[in-house]
Amino acid sequence: MELKEILKKIVLLGDGGVGKTSMIARYVVDRFDDKYIATIGTKVSRKDVQLVYPNLIVNLRMMIWDILGQKEYSKIRSASLTGAQGIILVGDLSRPETITSLDEFWLPETSKIVGHLPTIYVGNKLDLVSEESPSSKLLETSAAKKGAPVFLSSAKTGKNIELVFRTIGEMLVSDLVLSARKEKDNLPKTLTEAVDFIIQDFCAQYGDLEKAMLIVQHQFAEAKIDIRNPKYDSILDGLDRLMNAESIALSETVARVNYDERKKLIEHFKK
Repeated sequence: MELKEILKKIVLLGDGGVGKTSMIARYVVDRFDDKYIATIGTKVSRKDVQLVYPNLIVNLRMMIWDILGQKEYSKIRSASLTGAQGIILVGDLSRPETITSLDEFWLPETSKIVGHLPTIYVGNKLDLVSEESPSSKLLETSAAKKGAPVFLSSAKTGKNIELVFRTIGEMLVSDLVLSARKEKDNLPKTLTEAVDFIIQDFCAQYGDLEKAMLIVQHQFAEAKIDIRNPKYDSILDGLDRLMNAESIALSETVARVNYDERKKLIEHFKK
């Protein structure tokens, strides 16, 4: 199991009062404040997320930029967008003009400054309108034309807020996931090769090579693994022991995913 530490800059754009600040507050600290506060310039929040895939764990740090929605402030907008890697376009479902504004102003502005980036359309304030409202349909049509994901959310109730940010995060690491899947297809040809990969993988994730090797040596000795001529059953026992060690050093979730992926490396040798 490969472990990656990734940093990405995500920017929320949309007219003033659509709920960008409230969405971020709901996601980052699970809080909603119905008092409107106009964002002065920009505000940056941080959220760490762990994304678990077959053969890959991504610790994603999202720097979430909340940019003021007043269209006149072009210099602030241009400076804030520089370096962005993902865009969340936000409209207010109770104000159709803010939905239209996404394609008429915000998307062209983004493209002009930073080019085409992974983008999500969001209709916020679903607590005020129906999912079948004209604004909802307009937003879905706009997103479909661009081939972009679309979500109807409510910062007030929390509906779909976490899903919005998780989706943009997954979009931003999709290249890593694809690369990991390609590597996964190259299964070891012998049990010795499998053991070699398992040892390397455990040490890489543990972080302390010297200490990790001592753990491997001890656990493999307990499992009676002969590294010159390893057997399936003894390797399986060794994997279980490594999982127990990782559940303490890393986490139970990571340890279980690692165990499942390492076990797949030896399954085709089972008799």
